[in-house]
Amino acid sequence: MTATKNPESKQTVLHWILSFYTRHKQELLSYLVFGLLTTVVNVGVFNLLFVLNVKYQLANLAALILAKLFAYFTNKHFVFKTKTRQGFDSIREFIRFVFARGFTGVVDYFGLIFLVEVLSFSPVYSKYGLQVVVIVLNYVLGKKLVFTSK
Repeated sequence: MTATKNPESKQTVLHWILSFYTRHKQELLSYLVFGLLTTVVNVGVFNLLFVLNVKYQLANLAALILAKLFAYFTNKHFVFKTKTRQGFDSIREFIRFVFARGFTGVVDYFGLIFLVEVLSFSPVYSKYGLQVVVIVLNYVLGKKLVFTSK
């Protein structure tokens, strides 16, 4: 049995992507800019500590924590622009953020160990590659689970 290519499904997916981009253009562009800045913080801290002979696992953990804090404030105020009116709402939002970013932090942290220790990839290039996966996951989780009050 051979798989047949369905041009209609490709058009449907392309249409959905273009429609999504059109509806969320400003948010996506803001997320891209602040996502890149978060990545610069993450990779910059990692590289600085790695060059200073800090074990790559510890350098990665420090980079993740600082990048996550930077991401919370930029996503809240500049990307999703949530307005939490009561203190408890802000705390709940931050807790959701911690859990969502904790999940992607685990993907990033153990993903790097897996790529380095099991697959023998370069720590630096593996870190760069993982950031693509983490950025996409963070956007989806941020939009759907964390920053839900406007």
